[in-house]
Amino acid sequence: MAAPSGPSRGRKRDADATRAALLEAARELFGRHGYEAVTLRDIGERAGADGSLVARYFGSKAAPYRSAVTEESREVAASPEPADLASFTAYALDRADRRGAPEARASAAEEMRARLVAPLAARLAGEGAEAPDARAEVLVSCLAGVIALRSSGLLPHLATLSPETIGAMLESAALAQAPETAG
Repeated sequence: MAAPSGPSRGRKRDADATRAALLEAARELFGRHGYEAVTLRDIGERAGADGSLVARYFGSKAAPYRSAVTEESREVAASPEPADLASFTAYALDRADRRGAPEARASAAEEMRARLVAPLAARLAGEGAEAPDARAEVLVSCLAGVIALRSSGLLPHLATLSPETIGAMLESAALAQAPETAG
């Protein structure tokens, strides 16, 4: 007698669960490493599935990325509405801080400090800016966000601004009077 074809009797295939696992893996990996650094194989391995299933369920690497961004947006939209930009920023940063391996974050922080933050802080200090290290960190963070969002196409107005205009805006923000900080 021939063996039955189709899914094995020992393990029922669950397309919805597999798709959800792939999406969660993509979301985690894109959040940690960015779009360019993540492969379909990486997503599959993280989800405990074959990387080719990403293409099967989503069609391309861009599709789970868009789905991950959409899901993240839904979660942020479902969160308690912050009263102001400062509260929203604190909420978003808290969410981000709960992700990622501490060792990877520490390594990335060292590299970013040496290559970007320290030289910028030295320049700001030379120009007499208050709290040059903190200003440099905020400015580098803003720049990283601008780069990621500008290339993503998620913010259409950002994409229309010239690099010079964006640079001038960030420069202005870096040198603006900082509000009093608690504690």
